Amino acid sequence: MRKLVWVAGLIAALVWILSACSSPTPSVPTAPLTSAPQLTSAPAQSTSPAASIKVLRIGVTTYPDIIDPQKSSVVGEVNVLQLAYEGLVRLDEKGNIQPAASDQWQTSPDGKLIQFHIRNGLKRSDGSPLACADFEYALKREVDPYTTGRLYTSLVLDIKGAQALIDYSDKTEPDKLDKQQVDALYADYGVHCLDGQTLQVELISPIGFWEYIASTWVTFPTDRRSVNKDPNTWWTKAENHIGNGPFRIVQIEEGKRIILEANPNYWGGRPKIDRIEFIYNTDNQVLFEGYKKGELDLIAVLPEWLAEIQNTPSLQASYVRYPAAEVTSFAFNNTRKPFDDKNVRVAFSELLDRAGYSNDVNKGTTTPYTRWIPPGVPGAQPDKLGVPDTNFAAAIKTLVDNGYAAPDSTPDKPKVDCFKLGDLKLTYPARPVEHARASYIANNIQRVLGCPITLDPVDATVYSDLIKDVKTNPQISRQGWLEDYPHPQNWLTIYWVCGSFSKRYGYCNPKLDQMLKDADQTLDFEQAIRKYKAAEDLLLNDVPGAMAYYGQNMFLIAPYVLGPKQHTSSEDGIWLGSYGPITQYDIDLSKVPANYPKR
Repeated sequence: MRKLVWVAGLIAALVWILSACSSPTPSVPTAPLTSAPQLTSAPAQSTSPAASIKVLRIGVTTYPDIIDPQKSSVVGEVNVLQLAYEGLVRLDEKGNIQPAASDQWQTSPDGKLIQFHIRNGLKRSDGSPLACADFEYALKREVDPYTTGRLYTSLVLDIKGAQALIDYSDKTEPDKLDKQQVDALYADYGVHCLDGQTLQVELISPIGFWEYIASTWVTFPTDRRSVNKDPNTWWTKAENHIGNGPFRIVQIEEGKRIILEANPNYWGGRPKIDRIEFIYNTDNQVLFEGYKKGELDLIAVLPEWLAEIQNTPSLQASYVRYPAAEVTSFAFNNTRKPFDDKNVRVAFSELLDRAGYSNDVNKGTTTPYTRWIPPGVPGAQPDKLGVPDTNFAAAIKTLVDNGYAAPDSTPDKPKVDCFKLGDLKLTYPARPVEHARASYIANNIQRVLGCPITLDPVDATVYSDLIKDVKTNPQISRQGWLEDYPHPQNWLTIYWVCGSFSKRYGYCNPKLDQMLKDADQTLDFEQAIRKYKAAEDLLLNDVPGAMAYYGQNMFLIAPYVLGPKQHTSSEDGIWLGSYGPITQYDIDLSKVPANYPKR
């Protein structure tokens, strides 16, 4: 997933929180992370006998734009939700489906009906009971025409009646919705409670992957009491997050931190860690210095830090690196000139210096890649060319041959007319490290074409919001995808069918939609994989963006944090061990630094 990511390495690391010493205002680092301190070596770990509470402090660069199970789509948003809520089932670090809010489920012989039994005695974090109706509400809210800002409805398109509700919502202004028509559409929606504990999901055709979807946040049981009080901004207040996950949100300090405490009512038992703190700072360097000073316990690593990490024994011992199911591309808004012209998209894919970017900017931690599905995911074709690969001469020729030749262009000295291309703008989150990366690409474009390009830094949270709508999605930006579950359907159908994430780029190909529908409904896995491969070939032939590279997860984790290093997942993305047995993770208080939280 997992999840849409705009990548700085990835969004950065997230945090968990729980508290045995449950205080209204949880403790914070002794030295607030407000500005970049001087570089220091990693601190020696000293015993802190007064520390009696186990806290995991995770440093993150981008504050969530929204924390609503039926509206969130960016990885930094989802990873907070995954601590405070839990869906029908869950995935472990190996991608296996495990029981969660549902302790058992079964599929009908024709493959079109799935029944989930909700655990007896299941509770929310406030102790109130959870039953089938709460999960029915979540799946209905995901297609509710009255609920604006839903971005992941493509996950539920296989449910009977979902498409009709989504189409009605897309074609009708909110103030013109007809309640009787909405009710009629819901009557045909394939999500129903058969009794107080049994949820039935009816699909339009048998598919072999819906249990994966049942693990995602669209099935998280948002508390309707909170939503009814404030439908659009309920999620901004910690007290409204009455979830069913291993932790509960107890403090939201916009732009600065989100704090969670252990949920004593979690069906799987109270976590060993008392509190998780997501601590946000838009400057990666501040987080790095905070980690070295013992103010943070877990952060994502940028390639720019590798030399220092490798030369500092204590940092080297804390460094963890492993494969990531993630691909980064330089995204084009296909509705904005000149990228509404496929020839321009082809040329910009050809002029992108993938190897140089991976080597010079990412310090060899990423691998140049022209395809969408990364190695290790079923259906990947890593040895086959995808979008056009790097070829500077071919880029110029593509433009010159397709209407962008300068007046003085000649066959032996082809030259691009920058005026015909129009204004070029590269938008990125306003952080020093992102500016350096954007400058590399801008220089790459200018060096090859001789055309100027404007650098457009914007606030990181604003950036997350901009990329969610085709009307605001930048002309050129760096975006990517981290899988939600290990299946090609998650990489192709969920992202690229008309009306899904692809709509934010202005991309839609009905032929691709039909190919993916056929692949999704093919139960023979090997046959389905062949169809997904053909669909990916068609997608990449359209060049909706310039696929650039796939990467690795890289983190620094304090040695006194026990468990996450043993449960890494290619889908972690934001924080190490996020798919492992979270309730069993622990802190060795005998080894924490002197400035570790004491209450």
